[in-house]
Amino acid sequence: MACVWRNLLILLALIASATPLYASSREQRTFAAAAAEFQDRIYDRAEGDLIQYLQEYRKSTNAPQAALLLAQSQFYLGKFPNVIARLTDETNLARANLFGLGDRYVYWTAEARFASGDFSGAAATFASVPEKYPNSPLAVNAVVEAAAALERLGQWTRADELLSNTNGVYQRMAVLDPAGEAVANGRLIQAEAKFQQQDFAGTIAILKLLNLPTLTPEQDWTRAHLLIQADLGRSDLDSALTVATNLVEIARHGHGNIWSANFAESIVIYATLLEQDGQLANAVSAWANNLSDAAPVEQQQHAILKIAELSDAQNNLADAESSLDKFVSKFPASPAADMALLTLGELHLKDFINGSSGTSDHLTVAQAKLTQFIGTYTNSPLIGKAILDRGWCFWLKGEYYDSMVDFKAAATNSLGNNDLAVAKFKTGDSLFALHRFSDSTNSYLAVLSEFAGVPEVMNSLAARAWYQVLRVQLEVQDVNGLDSTMQQFLGKYLTSAPADSSLLLAGQGFSSFGSPAKARSIFQTFEAERPASPLVPQVAFALGRTYEREQNWPAAVTNYDAWLGEFSTNELRPQVEYARNWAVAQTGDEPAAFNLFTNYLGRYTNALTPLALYWVADHYFRQGTNYQQANYYYQLVFQNFSTNELAGPALLMAGQSAMRLGSMDQAINNFLSKVIEDTNNPDSLRDQARFAYAEARRQMYMVSPDTNYVNLQYATNILGQMYYETPTNIAGALAWCDTGDFDQIMGALDGATNAYAQAFAAPSAPPELRNRAKVGFGLVLKKKAEGLPPDMQQPLLSLALDSFVDVVYNTNSYSDPYWTKKAAVEALPLMQLLQKGNLDRFVDSVGYWLPSLKDTLAKKRDALKNGPG
Repeated sequence: MACVWRNLLILLALIASATPLYASSREQRTFAAAAAEFQDRIYDRAEGDLIQYLQEYRKSTNAPQAALLLAQSQFYLGKFPNVIARLTDETNLARANLFGLGDRYVYWTAEARFASGDFSGAAATFASVPEKYPNSPLAVNAVVEAAAALERLGQWTRADELLSNTNGVYQRMAVLDPAGEAVANGRLIQAEAKFQQQDFAGTIAILKLLNLPTLTPEQDWTRAHLLIQADLGRSDLDSALTVATNLVEIARHGHGNIWSANFAESIVIYATLLEQDGQLANAVSAWANNLSDAAPVEQQQHAILKIAELSDAQNNLADAESSLDKFVSKFPASPAADMALLTLGELHLKDFINGSSGTSDHLTVAQAKLTQFIGTYTNSPLIGKAILDRGWCFWLKGEYYDSMVDFKAAATNSLGNNDLAVAKFKTGDSLFALHRFSDSTNSYLAVLSEFAGVPEVMNSLAARAWYQVLRVQLEVQDVNGLDSTMQQFLGKYLTSAPADSSLLLAGQGFSSFGSPAKARSIFQTFEAERPASPLVPQVAFALGRTYEREQNWPAAVTNYDAWLGEFSTNELRPQVEYARNWAVAQTGDEPAAFNLFTNYLGRYTNALTPLALYWVADHYFRQGTNYQQANYYYQLVFQNFSTNELAGPALLMAGQSAMRLGSMDQAINNFLSKVIEDTNNPDSLRDQARFAYAEARRQMYMVSPDTNYVNLQYATNILGQMYYETPTNIAGALAWCDTGDFDQIMGALDGATNAYAQAFAAPSAPPELRNRAKVGFGLVLKKKAEGLPPDMQQPLLSLALDSFVDVVYNTNSYSDPYWTKKAAVEALPLMQLLQKGNLDRFVDSVGYWLPSLKDTLAKKRDALKNGPG
């Protein structure tokens, strides 16, 4: 912003000189020559000649102008401290004021402070220009530049206030010259300031004041960019998409390097909005615009990854493959070409795994592309990933020796922990397939030892690695190691679910470990071959767990019952009993599960006791007939197991039970407040407690209303913690909406409209919540209008109607019938009153979405048309 008007200022500085450039005296010729050098932007020569001129002619009438030109030359040479020192020198400034140049001295002092990063000093100095020199032609620019400095400091409120001052020079100029460049720049800064304050309507209002035909391309692009952000702030995705199309066109017609970057950024915005709107195919097409050598490298790489991601999400990799193939062919020297070729190979590999048409061809093409990469980009940081992926190609073709070579080579290149662990693991798998069992075991054990401190690898690979070692030992009948390995495997298998950690594993899986049925066969083989092993009870337990992983609950119950009959005295009995009880519950036999869990609590006190207590408490709560017992059992959890992870949830549910019993004070003081105050509880749990607390306060008010609204004030205070602590998640948006409800009850209508607006503008708000907030917003506007004289009601009623209609037309009525119905019922009489819209068509449209509502609306419409008689 600070350089926008400098060419104008140079011209002003030259015009201000009383000495013509064709002057004939030596002094005048020396000054004119230096001024010409400055005008021709030969700043180093101008600096030297002006320094010499001031040394020789410091008392000349041209000296103040020469000092200014010298300061400007040094500014462009980056000598900002020299500029500030010269222009703030008291003697120089006094003479400048005498010759009418004081405003320029102060202005360029501010410019130097801005350029040197002293934005606070720049803001203050710019702001002093209109104060000290109200008639200066630089006054408007100075105000705008002061706002630009405040923008850099993030002081949005101050910037907004500076530009909004109706008595200030900027607002006066905005009236006199609304199409001026300085005014336009000021409006853009003010719009940004309002956006940063989340005043999205204010942002749009300021942007609408701009005179579009007179904007420079840079200003127009900034305007469109801001308008998109404001539309998204208001959750108006349709409008944002429309403006994004314009943003792309503005950038498309720009010239120079900056416009290449602007075009790429415009594509990112447009494609991202298309994705948010569910237009994945169009988003892929949009991203393809950044597969160009003109786009910045990071944007090319971003586009490659997004095209692959979105195409995969649509199960349509062909378009992505075509785009990347063209990019690689057209721009082989692009810094992003290696990523494009690697991604192209991986997409074909995915196509093969997904069983797409031409499956075998996809595998052949994938291998060819990856081989091309390995031969072409030998120094690429992605070389290790390409070798790993080609190893997968060989593996999937059953060419185990070649896969082993590539997996082993990949492990010697630069890879992230997950891919490196996969490379070592798959080396072991290839060696296993080649019957090199000893070597394969060493590879699996290497994964376990080398990545022992890497949780994400251990979570996905540890159980698999022990499983493969177990397979080797069963294969070679290594009886000495079987028990130890089985124990290690069970320790991992029983506590962690299978997880994939490589691009391809979702489709293929590492091994038979990915199938509970195949894992079960390993356990059965072990039982058959090692019936005397002390691990047989553990193996039999693990076998039952395989049915759990398949969610085959009857089979799990049968196996657990068999275990309990065979190993009745085993130390694992409490764990197996609990697993059996849980499996019974999952079959839907709640009475049987209740009996089993209550018997369990009578026999055992162990690590599973709080889980059993919680289940019993939930049982009572679900029944909805005995909240006293639910409350009792929830209390047992947090009283007897205060450090257990269920203690906080049990405290919350005890509060919920107390509320069902009508004991609001007890719910708040004994349970909910404790959940909220304990910062060790997860934020999500504390938020649930806050919502319950607010509801309890609302119910207390409903039972005993008071004119001071003490309980409702407590409720809004607790909700306020959420929308200030978590403004970007759904809890914050919901808290705003609830606050609007409470403010409406209290008659705080301005607060209610603000709260509802915050709720429906929140990016995190789901459609149902936005609809609820918009209906609330409309209802409050109706109430506000009722308090006005009839001739002043229309603007508020029109806004209310707009809010109701937004819900009716801009939501999926099938998924949110309640608020659509509410909005339609409220909109109909307003349409009649304000004479807006066609009532018959409105009723037909709503009836199409919600057939059950059509008759009700039709009767309401007829009553409105016919009037009271």
